[in-house]
Amino acid sequence: VHTCWGNANMQRVHGRTSYAQAIEIFLERVGGDVWTVEMKDRQFADLELFRPYRDRLRKKIALGVVSHRSLQVETPEEVADDVRYALEFIPADRLVLSSDCGFGRGGPNRLVAFYKATAIAQGANIVRAELGGEPARVRATDPALQIDPPARARREA
Repeated sequence: VHTCWGNANMQRVHGRTSYAQAIEIFLERVGGDVWTVEMKDRQFADLELFRPYRDRLRKKIALGVVSHRSLQVETPEEVADDVRYALEFIPADRLVLSSDCGFGRGGPNRLVAFYKATAIAQGANIVRAELGGEPARVRATDPALQIDPPARARREA
């Protein structure tokens, strides 16, 4: 289930947003197994609303940890900090990391979206390691797989 506050050319469509009036409806009555919520651009407002549901969440929560309205790319460490905060309200096995919303239809360009998506994966790995899990390979950070080979490789070719 996708909820969105709008993204007209990376602009806010609504000034004041809140999930307070709808959280019970989305968590308890609406079908679906994952609910996406915008949080990063809203400075995680309303995240505390998940506390009463923490130990009985049936849905997974896809939490926006990178903004779809800014050109500044979040660092993996920033994503990790936001994930640590989210884990106070949503258990790890119910948490999915996402962008606030999609990157299409007037959002950031593909390169910015690529780096934001990479930051999500790298930030997840930081927290995953802290929780004793095995970090996933982030192919986008592998220099051997970069679009532009290093200068030395170009000279040798």
